[in-house]
Amino acid sequence: MRTFKRRQSPTPADVITYRLNNRMVYVPPAENFDQAVTFARSAFEGDLTGIDKSRISFSLNVLANGKKSSVNISREAWSMIMSHLVQYEIVDVHVQPELRLSGPPPSYQFCNSTKKQQHLSSQSSSYAGLSTSVERVE
Repeated sequence: MRTFKRRQSPTPADVITYRLNNRMVYVPPAENFDQAVTFARSAFEGDLTGIDKSRISFSLNVLANGKKSSVNISREAWSMIMSHLVQYEIVDVHVQPELRLSGPPPSYQFCNSTKKQQHLSSQSSSYAGLSTSVERVE
């Protein structure tokens, strides 16, 4: 009978590394996502001052199928991921771009039933005036 040795999980890290803009800082692993944001703001005070917490995100670099990839860490998975990190592992900190709407929202006009019928029977319709642009601000 063949027996298999159970692979033990590494001891959870008591220190990990946050990286932002090529600067690195040792921090304790946060218990939850909100605490991670607090630690990041403290570690990178100059870079993250005034940044809304909803714009701060985290990722890990992983090797999958021989390729290096970046994997974002969701709020819901934070504690599970932290329990598997090794000592000094690097967690990248990101500032997501702020989305701003430009221009006023579209306005709508009432139409009478004759115009409505003409519009419905028409094969081509125009949506001019209903566009709103979105721009990314970093």
